[in-house]
Amino acid sequence: MAKVSIIVPVYNTSRYLKRSMDALTGQTIQDIEIIVINDGSTDDSVDIVNEYVARYPDKIRLISKENGGQGTARNIGIKEATGEYIGFADSDDCVDTAMFEAMYNVAVREDADLVECSFHYVYEHEDGSRDELKPRGVVGQHHDNRDMFLNPQVSPWNKLYKASILKDNDITFPEGLIYEDTSFYIKSIPYLHKTSYIDEKYVYYFLRGQSTMNSNKGKRVADIFRVIDDMVTFYKAKGFYDEYKEELEYFCSKILLCSSLSRIGRINDRKLRNELLDKTCEYIKSNFPQYLENRYYGGKVGMYVKTVRRWNMGLYAPVLGRVMKG
Repeated sequence: MAKVSIIVPVYNTSRYLKRSMDALTGQTIQDIEIIVINDGSTDDSVDIVNEYVARYPDKIRLISKENGGQGTARNIGIKEATGEYIGFADSDDCVDTAMFEAMYNVAVREDADLVECSFHYVYEHEDGSRDELKPRGVVGQHHDNRDMFLNPQVSPWNKLYKASILKDNDITFPEGLIYEDTSFYIKSIPYLHKTSYIDEKYVYYFLRGQSTMNSNKGKRVADIFRVIDDMVTFYKAKGFYDEYKEELEYFCSKILLCSSLSRIGRINDRKLRNELLDKTCEYIKSNFPQYLENRYYGGKVGMYVKTVRRWNMGLYAPVLGRVMKG
């Protein structure tokens, strides 16, 4: 059994892939397995990965499948992982070579089910120049499990999970959807008895040019409703819903009225934009009718959320779209 399994979905990222693979194969911890899931790439990504497999046959496994999205790829990786702990890496980003040794050592020393680290949030220009931005979400030591709902960084690439937590409790990514990270993170929370944090920036997360969305991409914004359905259904099926109802209500309604609304504000198609605004109102009304009374809504976020109505969403959305671009 490896100490750490690192799951790497790959889809047409040949431009950045060598940088990512060099960082992973150069990890200071030796007892690892790198599981690369080729998600139906049509560029030369597979050829690049095969070069690394030839150089590190005992460290890298390549699994190829038809294109189905990151959720499907990561779920295959979890199933195939043999490590004591599971980490994730994106093939168009990169990590510090000391990352997984540092996180593993903390996990073992503190018997942690989850270890998180900080990260660099970098805008990468076409010419290769970079600007470091302020990260979104909060990374740091959680006070308790409920605290993990409040303003988290949900992405899996700055986390190390005890493998048994994921494998024994059916914690998977919803498949065929974007924003799948959100559900995965939330579903893990009830099972985490101990979490730890390393205040080191071990991940380089690269943001590249994004502004308005065309109609095809804009339609994917609606995936957030199915992602929320996935996590709420999980909590009900596993018997955690009543215990965490207030936290789920806050987390989900905040997503719909903040980050999701900002994405709607960047959709070019006015008809689609209005349809999604209508859907947002209808969804909140049906699923979280008492959200305005939620005790977690305080400060500036609470003041903002309590002013949002359907009649002014069309004004808020483009403003949020500019402020929260990415």
